[in-house]
Amino acid sequence: MKKTIWLWVLALMMVLAIPATAEEVTEIRTVQELQAVANNPEGSYILMEDLDMTGIDWKPIDFYGSLDGNGHAILNLELSQPGDTTAKSCDGNSILYESWYVGLFGILKEAEVRDLKLINVRGLVETDNSCFLAGLAGYCEASTITGCTVTGNLELRAHDRMFGVGGIAGYGSGHVRDCTVDVTLICTDTDQTRRDEQFMGGILATGFMDIENCTVTIDGYSSEYGYAHNGGLVGMLMRHPLGDWTCNLQGNSVIGKITFFEVNSDRRAYCKGLVGEFMTSYRTESDNTVDFVNNEQFVYDAEIRPEMCQEPEYEQTVVESDCTTYGHTVYTCTSCGYRYTDDYQLLNHMVTEWTLKEAPTTEKEGLSVGYCSCGLEFTRTEEKLEPIPTEAPTMAPEMEPAPIQPAPAEPEVPVEKTNLLLPAVIGGIVVLILLLLIFGRKKKGGKYLRK
Repeated sequence: MKKTIWLWVLALMMVLAIPATAEEVTEIRTVQELQAVANNPEGSYILMEDLDMTGIDWKPIDFYGSLDGNGHAILNLELSQPGDTTAKSCDGNSILYESWYVGLFGILKEAEVRDLKLINVRGLVETDNSCFLAGLAGYCEASTITGCTVTGNLELRAHDRMFGVGGIAGYGSGHVRDCTVDVTLICTDTDQTRRDEQFMGGILATGFMDIENCTVTIDGYSSEYGYAHNGGLVGMLMRHPLGDWTCNLQGNSVIGKITFFEVNSDRRAYCKGLVGEFMTSYRTESDNTVDFVNNEQFVYDAEIRPEMCQEPEYEQTVVESDCTTYGHTVYTCTSCGYRYTDDYQLLNHMVTEWTLKEAPTTEKEGLSVGYCSCGLEFTRTEEKLEPIPTEAPTMAPEMEPAPIQPAPAEPEVPVEKTNLLLPAVIGGIVVLILLLLIFGRKKKGGKYLRK
């Protein structure tokens, strides 16, 4: 019995001694590799390069893993369609709706995203369904978003029951910390005959979320024929449907304005600098600063949009990229002065001197290292060396080849005459001696017997 116990103890110690296998992290360097995240949505990823999404028809990804942006940026992301998955959204009366979601991620569930920049994300979504649009995640459930940046212009045109637009997340729960948002948000109710609920927020359109140490600059425009819930940080903060969830709003800064109208007989018109409407008492607020304008309008015959000409003519100013600033183009209307920024370009690092670290050979490439003036290190590969040709020498064209001569016959070696007499004499003497030995004796009793 004791022997068996000790064997089990030894086996357990051996198992504990085996080192834990590190989680495999997949590097993302191209747009195609970013799209491939959809094939393994529970994996761990790290962005190794800035990516320009110009011209890419992006399909939002459902994601359940971790993404480390590594301080890199995704530029010019265009959002126009929802992902493949719907999820339940809940309004202020605890009514659930099946909704669609649009963002870099359509569904972000029990996931982590950190240190990622979305620069110049642009969305225009038109739908007849309940829908939420945001830069990072249309739907967020129990996820953590840390140290991210979102800049751009997001517009949602919808009319079904419940819809909204947010800078980072559309609908959901989780934690957003240390993020920066600078966005123009437009939300338009396209059906004047029925009441619905519309939500707009610089971080979150609606849900139940901790938001800490975030900086928001917002320019919002909302046209609503039902009930509007607009906030510089959150459109409506509601009670968690699974129980008492205390939302913490701490250390945030909001600058901007939301221009809107709300048309109905029992107008509520929620629009505030931090949270448009609170639907829960389970919350804490501290150290938030707000510089916000509630710009409510009372003319309802036209959609509210940024002020601009019907047919603007733009003057373009191009700002070139350098090693710290993304290049872009500023469009300024020559008539009304409306201005927007678009067409962002990747950073342009300049390396003036390269140091060879590994010399190339005919078998493998070489490697050189260089530094930008900003101190960032870069590497480049050096092409393989060409093999040295080994061709046979050729004759000068003016020289004719010499005629082939037959090989000279080998000279006959004269055969020396050999003296054959001496061997013959010696041989004869030997034969004579042998004969004498044989026949020189008489037989016993015969006449030839030696005396």
